[in-house]
Amino acid sequence: MKKLYGVIGYPVSHSLSPLFQQAAMESLGLDAAYVPFEIPPDQIGIALKSMEILGVEGFNVTIPHKEAVSGLVAGKDRISTIVGAVNTVSRKADGWFASNTDVGGFQEAFRHFLQSKIKKDVSHPMVLGAGGSVRSVLFALRESGFRRLTIANRSLDRAHRLLDSLFSPDTRKEISVISLEEMSNQGVGECDVLINALSREAFPDRFALLDRVDCSGIKGFFDLSYRPDGLPTSFLKVGLSLKRPVEDGLRMLLEQGALSFEIWTGQSAPRDVMAEALRKKLGRSLSFGGEMPKMV
Repeated sequence: MKKLYGVIGYPVSHSLSPLFQQAAMESLGLDAAYVPFEIPPDQIGIALKSMEILGVEGFNVTIPHKEAVSGLVAGKDRISTIVGAVNTVSRKADGWFASNTDVGGFQEAFRHFLQSKIKKDVSHPMVLGAGGSVRSVLFALRESGFRRLTIANRSLDRAHRLLDSLFSPDTRKEISVISLEEMSNQGVGECDVLINALSREAFPDRFALLDRVDCSGIKGFFDLSYRPDGLPTSFLKVGLSLKRPVEDGLRMLLEQGALSFEIWTGQSAPRDVMAEALRKKLGRSLSFGGEMPKMV
């Protein structure tokens, strides 16, 4: 009997996960299907029960369900427990079990960015935004060895609450919080990499937030979002104008999906196959390998 996997979100029709996950399953000869499930937020509880009855083996979770699903599962792994958000769910004997591969997906994508594009030591990332995705990013950066971090957000209270929920006072001593307005007036200080977690829809054409910011000391620009047409986001256009290395979120998407695949199947994900599926759809190539530069 064909095994069923999928991705839940609202909306979810834009998701590229079915494309590369199905390609991965077929390449390994798995009798399985990966499909999108568009579920309104007020139906998430019923949906999880229905998917269990239907025999769904596992599914990915995307916006806006990552935090809600965290409270509806029978068990969670260490990372999803700490971060408070899940993106991968598996069927177990006692119910749904949740994992977070966003952390590992970001770590691998950011590692590749540092190794293959920046090629210099980095020490102090600045993260723009304090939304749900930033929880995984901050945890991933700390787990990767970065001690000095700065968060720039419109609401200082929201950023501080996020930090309070992730780190103890002792472990967050080298994490700074500034307002986006303050960044516009004072610049990025000693930060050497910018990571954008603000919505792409907020700056569709021009990333005006950086118009008055001196980014001459920034070594690279990393955006969690990406454009399906393959063109740079407005944030990455700033980096390109300064002739700095840039990276969007497509590799992070593939890497977190590959980790989910491995959780569900117990097999190594065929990343080259998954990347080729994306290349055929988007006209973009992704390569793999390399070591993480030193973080000081």
